Amino acid sequence: METIKGIPVSPGISIADAALLRSDNLRIHRRFVGKDDIESEVRRFERAARKAGRDLDIQIEALGEDLMIAAQVLQTHRDMLDDPGLHSDVLTRIRENNFTAAYAVSIVLGEYYDRFEKMESEYLSERSHDIKDIERQLLTRILGKRRERRVFRENVTVVAHNLTPSQTASMAKEMVVGFAVDVGGRTSHTAILARAIQVPAVVGLKDISRKVVNGDTLVIDGYTGEVIVNPDKKTLAIYRRKARYSEKFFSQLQEEIGWPAETIDGYEIALSANIELPEEISTALEWGAKGIGLYRTEFLYDQGFPDEELHFKTYRKAVKTLRGRELVIRTLDAGADKFHEEFVGFAESNPFLGCRSIRLCLQKPDLFLSQVRAALRVSVFGPIKIMLPMISTIEELRTAKEMIAKVREELAAEGVEMAPRVPVGIMVEVPSIALIIDRVADEVDFFSIGTNDLVQYSLAVDRVNEHVAHLYQPSHPGILRLIREVIITSNRADIPVSICGEMCSEPAYILLLMGLGLRHFSLSPIAIPTVKRVIRQVTMKEAVKVADECLDSEQASESEELLAKRVKKLLPDFF
Repeated sequence: METIKGIPVSPGISIADAALLRSDNLRIHRRFVGKDDIESEVRRFERAARKAGRDLDIQIEALGEDLMIAAQVLQTHRDMLDDPGLHSDVLTRIRENNFTAAYAVSIVLGEYYDRFEKMESEYLSERSHDIKDIERQLLTRILGKRRERRVFRENVTVVAHNLTPSQTASMAKEMVVGFAVDVGGRTSHTAILARAIQVPAVVGLKDISRKVVNGDTLVIDGYTGEVIVNPDKKTLAIYRRKARYSEKFFSQLQEEIGWPAETIDGYEIALSANIELPEEISTALEWGAKGIGLYRTEFLYDQGFPDEELHFKTYRKAVKTLRGRELVIRTLDAGADKFHEEFVGFAESNPFLGCRSIRLCLQKPDLFLSQVRAALRVSVFGPIKIMLPMISTIEELRTAKEMIAKVREELAAEGVEMAPRVPVGIMVEVPSIALIIDRVADEVDFFSIGTNDLVQYSLAVDRVNEHVAHLYQPSHPGILRLIREVIITSNRADIPVSICGEMCSEPAYILLLMGLGLRHFSLSPIAIPTVKRVIRQVTMKEAVKVADECLDSEQASESEELLAKRVKKLLPDFF
């Protein structure tokens, strides 16, 4: 028996035999063709692109409306295959360098992959796997190879080094009860699709694809991120019981989706959702979200910088889907990494502390203004808010607000209809702003506490760095004091404050955050029913007591122990 720890990205417990998927290892050697064969290679590439596109069209149609998110992922690939820039780059390599079609594709998409992989933004970095998938689809058709498709006749857990979006989507309606993958994170398409089809999944397992063989019994714990290989009889019995509890638990949660998120003593908590793609809105509403508290827009930058019309069409679709519910649009939150270099004119040695997010937008205002113009135009269709990420100084905030005001004047002069007022707020995720929150209160319409970066910047810890990840402690006394001060100041100034970091997707932290004074959470859609269950079982007096005890603790471990005990009592079946 061996236990391997990874990143839990889709909840649930599954027990099944392993089905190992080997990656297509297409090694393309450097090869040239004579002048007379260049146009033949051009046609070979173009045929491969058309064939890959047709195959994707068939897959997209087969998925149907019930798996709209999966279809959207594949549609992104379809759009990339038609991208004139991709075709131009490949054809240039063929015609100017005399490369074979296969080698040109390998070189061009290899360069694309390197750019995305090095991105500071987790979401954009994860898109490097999409590039590999597209490369694989093109090469298999150029080389005339058949892509093997596994058909499963019994329940299995799929194990792979990396699952491409097309592979994951193709297995969505088959007998797959779990995913265990070497690479990936919470925003990978494997994670997004696993949540959409409600299959337990753990990613970031590093080398599980080399440790297991077909037929090994695997336990997937989508709550803790543990994968147990060939469990002993005792462990197997424990997890079979947990699996039954998990199934029962989620069945009960489904029945409770329409119930209010209200404490025993009558305090109502607003639960909104964080999303990556517009297609996730429907899923979020199904899970009980009252609106979208964090709409990440980085997906629009997958293939470069989108124009105003693409922003507008995407936001309008989101607003119309919400039917009067609130949409909080976060402006671009990405760093000036190598992908951006060709657009902004400089490279970054440390994007994490460099020209990212609002800093990048203020230096390159066209990036910012296209988003703002689109958002203000969309405001006539439904309630929206604009949220600015990574504000670290009042000067940055005022500059951004002046730019927004100027855009509004320009649109009004053009005769464009807009909502009379569109609230503008900030993410509180940099300690410098949290420490002067009283000065900032007069400048904004709302605050949203972004705990992911607030914890990282405050503790100087990269949460995905395995050597220091144990120091990433959301319940650190210093973090709790920062959060409390932001809440107290916001309430005193009568400014709405919410939290949108991953901290509020963890049931163990809910009591603590409520006790600190938070009444509005924006979290992962699939976490909403579980968080609601916690809220409905406690009083606000209990929550305040838990928060006070955590604030009095000298170290995070004391708070974590206290919170773990409390949540286990509230959710015994969950644990």
